[in-house]
This record gives sequence, C-alpha cells and structure tokens, in this order.
Amino acid sequence: MPTAIVTGGAVRIARSLACYLAGRGYNIALHYNKSKQSADEVLAEVRSKGVRGEAYTCDFTDIKASEQLVARIVDDFQDVGLLVNSAANFILENIENTQTQTLMDTLHINLMTPFLLMREYRKRVNRGMIVNILDQRIMKNIPTFAAYSVSKVGLAHLTQMAAIEWGANIRVNGIAPGLILPPPWGTEEYLKREAPKIPVRNHGSLEDIVRGLGYLLDSPFVNGEILYIDGGESKAMSNTTY
Repeated sequence: MPTAIVTGGAVRIARSLACYLAGRGYNIALHYNKSKQSADEVLAEVRSKGVRGEAYTCDFTDIKASEQLVARIVDDFQDVGLLVNSAANFILENIENTQTQTLMDTLHINLMTPFLLMREYRKRVNRGMIVNILDQRIMKNIPTFAAYSVSKVGLAHLTQMAAIEWGANIRVNGIAPGLILPPPWGTEEYLKREAPKIPVRNHGSLEDIVRGLGYLLDSPFVNGEILYIDGGESKAMSNTTY
C-alpha cells in the first residue's frame, strides 16, 4: 500500500483528507503538534479502514525538527508516495498590528516548513505527488490575517516552481479552499452570514475538498495547478475584509 504524509492531520481539512486517503488504501503518516487526543481519534478511524496509521508530533516552529520529519517517516514507511502540506496557523492581525512573534511563527509553520518538507521529500522519496493546501485569498490583497496571507502567497509560488523543477518525478499541485469551515473561533453562523457574499450564494463542505484531492490523485497529467474550490470567490472583484 502507498503511504501519505499529512501535516496538521488531526484537525479540520487535513483530518478529512487523512481519513479519505485511508479509505482509498493509503497508509497514513499523520503529523500533529499539540492535538494528541484528536490525532488518536483520527488514527483509530484510519486503522478501522484496514490500513496502517502512525502519528508523528513535531513543532513546525522548530526548524531542525521540521527538517527531520520526512526522514523519521521514511524510516518507518518504505512506500511513501504523497505529501499533503496542510498544517497552518491563522491569526487575525493586519500589517500594522502583526506582532513579530506572529510573523515568525506564521512564516515558519505556513511557508518555511512546507519548503523544507518538500525539499526532503524530493531527496528521500522522489516520486508521487505533493499537494499544498493554500487559500483563495492568495488572489486578493486583503490586509487582515496579513502574515497568513503572505505565507500562503509564498507557498503558492513555491508550488508552481517545484512543479517545474520536479515534474518528471513528482507532480506538485495546490488546493485553494474558500468558505468551507468557520475560523477556529467561529461557528456555523459564520458560514451562513458569509455565504451570500460568494458568487454561488452558498458555502462549500469538506466533501468538496476531498473530491478535489481525488481529482488530483486520478489525473496524472495535472501538474503545477492550483485548484480553487471556493464557489468563485477568488474571482470576485471586491477585497472582502474577513
């Protein structure tokens, strides 16, 4: 069976992707930072599908530890064929109010560590596919969540550069979700309030993201693409400020 590395796999979008991949027959190398209880729950679901699942804790603000994560996983799994970079922080601070620690942590978690994981994946695996989870806001200039937005724009650019450099062996693509989940501090009411602002006048679901990943897995000629799953929000002219 092939193995998928899923970062941030204990929570939110990555949790759904990990469980979906297990259902497709992938063994799961599940990265998490502090969400051990959630990671254990995901592993139980993964293993219930008849595949192997192992959890790996790593603080992505620790560069040395981040550099070593792929090697740790490859030591345990000999058939790694997919890396999903989903772990991210999402902090509401505009440019002027961005704290230095926020900037450093966000760039480490959202950009530098995916860069390192991709580099190590290339060196140690050199096959299959990398999928980076981005955000529809990379198409806009929205000053809220400033460090987050900058990090995701950088990751989108890295996605396309790596697709050019590595395409002969590794396909590299991105998924840019829109209004799928409320922010970590929000509720379903947030989705209902924001949905009328989306061109399709509705919000998406985790199943939409799962289908997007399935499309990328099943499409061997797709490389260097960013799949926007956002109801057309990224194409709208207004710079929404949420």
